[in-house]
Amino acid sequence: MYHYSYLEEYIIDLYKKNGINRPEQLKLDNVAKKLEIIVYTFGWPSEAVYANGRQYIYLNRYLSQEQKWQEFAHELGHILRHAGHQRKLHPLFVELQEWQANNFMFHFCVPTFMLQRIRLPTDINQAATLISETFNVELF
Repeated sequence: MYHYSYLEEYIIDLYKKNGINRPEQLKLDNVAKKLEIIVYTFGWPSEAVYANGRQYIYLNRYLSQEQKWQEFAHELGHILRHAGHQRKLHPLFVELQEWQANNFMFHFCVPTFMLQRIRLPTDINQAATLISETFNVELF
């Protein structure tokens, strides 16, 4: 029997509280709206900002749709799990936060509870392609 990690349970709870239960619901605009995150695209590196009581994620407009979804999840990880401004933090702490945001992104973009419902092909390349297409993520 599989036991979810704390992060996986956190993400399951977040999705289920917002009525998101299936991969086809994992659309950037849909998720951002449900989480009340305002998303803008612009020509610089992606970042999360908290201002005037609102949460914003700025995404680089030159990214692919898959990259934007992944960047959104990374920045959302900062919003939901971190506090403060990285420019004021020790570089090693910033490195830790970046690692944590990437870990959040992987689990948020391909939630384990949804992945477990999919019958994956035995061929690893076919399985990876199916995951990439189902969850709208890059084929790493």
